[in-house]
Amino acid sequence: MMDKDLAVLFGVTLIGIIGVAILSPAFPEIKEGLRISNFEVAMLVTAFTLPGVFLAPLMGILADRFGRRRVLVPSLLLFGFAGTACAFVDFKLMLVLRFLQGIGGSALTSLAVTLIGDLYEGLKRARILGYNASVLSLGLASYPVIGGALAELNWRYPFFMFALAIPVGIGALRIRYPEIKQDNSLGEYIKDSLRLLVNRRIIVGFLSGCAVFVITYGAFMIYVPFLLESRFNASPSLRGLIQSSTLLFTALVASRLDKFIKAFGDKGTIKIGFLSYAVSLVLIPFAPKLYLFVVAMMFFGLGHGTVLPALQNLVVSIAPTENRGAVTTAYGSMIRIGQTLGPIFASAIAIYSIEGVFLCSSMLAVAFMILNQLIDC
Repeated sequence: MMDKDLAVLFGVTLIGIIGVAILSPAFPEIKEGLRISNFEVAMLVTAFTLPGVFLAPLMGILADRFGRRRVLVPSLLLFGFAGTACAFVDFKLMLVLRFLQGIGGSALTSLAVTLIGDLYEGLKRARILGYNASVLSLGLASYPVIGGALAELNWRYPFFMFALAIPVGIGALRIRYPEIKQDNSLGEYIKDSLRLLVNRRIIVGFLSGCAVFVITYGAFMIYVPFLLESRFNASPSLRGLIQSSTLLFTALVASRLDKFIKAFGDKGTIKIGFLSYAVSLVLIPFAPKLYLFVVAMMFFGLGHGTVLPALQNLVVSIAPTENRGAVTTAYGSMIRIGQTLGPIFASAIAIYSIEGVFLCSSMLAVAFMILNQLIDC
């Protein structure tokens, strides 16, 4: 039976990824309803994601210095109220509200991981981080379906889903929080945090997390649909089904993370993940049949279900409780950078060849598999 603390933390994770995923199917209707351009639609995404790049580490520092509750609860409430208010306003005010919502959402997923690291240890921590990654993948698979269905009724309705952050915030008032003893000064705390951040294993973990999302937000999110349409004439619903099924497989694999870590350790599991990425990204652009394409996508799901939660487990295991918020939110900023660079990286290569997007992404995965091997030497 799931304890109430874990249920709330999984809720925090689900809120942390809803900000764009629930709206993406409704973007054409939002554009028409607000009478805005494609560029202005993109600004609704940028206004939300931009605060996370810069503010996530600050949120982590505040969580370390003043306690997790004092950061997590206000963040959830700001996210919920600002996001829901978007349903009632014009474009200009919506941009302001999306920016405020982005402040609230800037560190939610990182704080959930931080608290899992605080409350659980050893293989149990690895198992729960795997479950948390499963919840994240299930959310990413289901939100577009929910958002699309709501947009069929009215383009403003998906914004009401952001109100779910409010009961999660109320629930977060009641969960256990660790006792964080900050006997050192702010200057000493910053020095300790920086010492952790220049740890060789942490640096490689951060760069690996960034690479994962360069691959995911480039090849997987953008160019898998293009390849399915051009190669197999797949309909939008079939394209969505294939991507969703990959994420569901990711969830299944991630839920077994503790088994992988018990057998191969954090570092071995990360290397298995990057190898799976590399294999899938070579097979995907050359699959002659649709069913072989789906098989290749399952290798991608295996990679995502192992490397992502294993990296989280590595980061929270290295960082002590007193500095864990700063370290995990800094890792979250690296993920945001990867999400930003992924489409740019892939689109620059796609000018010459869509197949090249997958081959270059595969080479990137191989490079990080080798880097994670070398760091052990």
